[in-house]
Amino acid sequence: MKVLVDTNVFLEQLLHRERCGDVDRFFYLAAKKYNQTFVTSMSIRDIGCVIHRLVHDESKARRAQAEVYNMVSKVVGVSADAAIDSIYSDAKDFEDALQVRAAEEAMCMAIVSFNKKDYQKANIPVFTPAEICELWAKE
Repeated sequence: MKVLVDTNVFLEQLLHRERCGDVDRFFYLAAKKYNQTFVTSMSIRDIGCVIHRLVHDESKARRAQAEVYNMVSKVVGVSADAAIDSIYSDAKDFEDALQVRAAEEAMCMAIVSFNKKDYQKANIPVFTPAEICELWAKE
């Protein structure tokens, strides 16, 4: 199963927040069951910006971006068509609309995010890391 991982999942892990155990389990099961995990190039950019803003250290921001790159199967781009479609979509948030379009273009079967409510209009299912782990455990 191909899944696109939202920015907030990586930030949970990188910042050692309370749900990082769910993220650890998600990536462990993804690797064990040969699922493909994707991230957008936009997410990698956003992660670098957030980390830099928090620690004011470019090298730490770059290390965080490299860590994300090493956690996933593939980095996918955000096409011009995805950007244009997202501008005119009825999605509440432009960046979330971009994530959905990137997932669709990469033929992902799901998005993994802690902010499921942001994806109410997505055409593909959205799971939290814990929810997709439960799904995979049943397979």
